[in-house]
Amino acid sequence: MSIIFDVAAYDGKMVRLSEAQWRHILFFHPEVEGEQEKIMEVVKKPEVVLEGATRDMRVCYRFYPSTPVASKYLAVVVKVLDGEGFIITSYFTERVRKGVVLWRRIR
Repeated sequence: MSIIFDVAAYDGKMVRLSEAQWRHILFFHPEVEGEQEKIMEVVKKPEVVLEGATRDMRVCYRFYPSTPVASKYLAVVVKVLDGEGFIITSYFTERVRKGVVLWRRIR
């Protein structure tokens, strides 16, 4: 499995994006093509992190005033197993969904 990048997340855990998962993301969310730097930034410096669909998933959000689809949040979904994470998907969204807040940036 080829790795596109490994990055230390906001909580110190290593998170990776594989080439196979990147292809999967682009199939469902082609608007994020060329946004790998922003995806890494969201994992490293999110504004808020919510619990995902399961307890081992996290959804990191960061707002960008300029994106390929207007001003939006970039969401990155990370699954954490055995202390390491891997990116499941990433997409632009108009708002942070409701849910259990796991972490919030202090302003």
